[in-house]
Amino acid sequence: MNTKQLMHNSTSFFLYRILFLPPLVSFLTFICLKYDFTLTLKGIDLIFFGGLFFVFAISISTANTRRFQAIEEMANLWALAMSFWQTGKRHLSEGEKEKLQYELREFFEKLRFLFHVDVIGEEAKKRLADIDDFFNEISLTVEKFRKTEKVSAPELACLLGWLEKMYSSFEKLLAIKENRTPRTLRIFLDWALVAGVLILSPQFATLGLYGIFASFLIMCFLIILIKVQKMLEYPFGKNMDHIDLRMRNKAYKRIT
Repeated sequence: MNTKQLMHNSTSFFLYRILFLPPLVSFLTFICLKYDFTLTLKGIDLIFFGGLFFVFAISISTANTRRFQAIEEMANLWALAMSFWQTGKRHLSEGEKEKLQYELREFFEKLRFLFHVDVIGEEAKKRLADIDDFFNEISLTVEKFRKTEKVSAPELACLLGWLEKMYSSFEKLLAIKENRTPRTLRIFLDWALVAGVLILSPQFATLGLYGIFASFLIMCFLIILIKVQKMLEYPFGKNMDHIDLRMRNKAYKRIT
């Protein structure tokens, strides 16, 4: 199943829940109110909102932190690529400059194919091999800098440091793509929070007609937050809230 299918299924699941669960909890609250089944569950609401929701908030915060880390690493890759290019323009021959320019431009396109598409198995190995080929070419380019004899030893050490930092940023991005909040924890929090709001219907009934409206809103907000958390778990994609990896035009404009 590819990323497009997964996104479509996720969106459909979200729509089903947002259309079904808020009216359900409002209906349950109305039934409790109609039959005078109201309970003041002392401490239960505090445990629910202060316990489960606290853990849920931490998972959202963690996913959001990973997203900002991905943005930072992408910025580092751009900075290092531009540094290589500016240095190459000063010290390499025309043919070598064209080759370096091509490799740096295509690198970001290779990243898009690896991160933007949900690749697995042999396809993933092929995409990773393309990235390894890029770093191998950059390593050979550093060797060419050495042979020019125009680059001093400190400058050469700086180039090797750039290569190491570039590889480090890529590996961090790869780790962000492949590792997320444990699926078991996400599923448990998802359904525990939804079930908790349904269980608290007698508590909402103590508020009268206002409780029907309040339960509806709380369930809506909760489902939206769960959707946001799922989007943050995988920061690369085509939605407006994802990190856009379609950088071919940017690469061709900047690496000139």
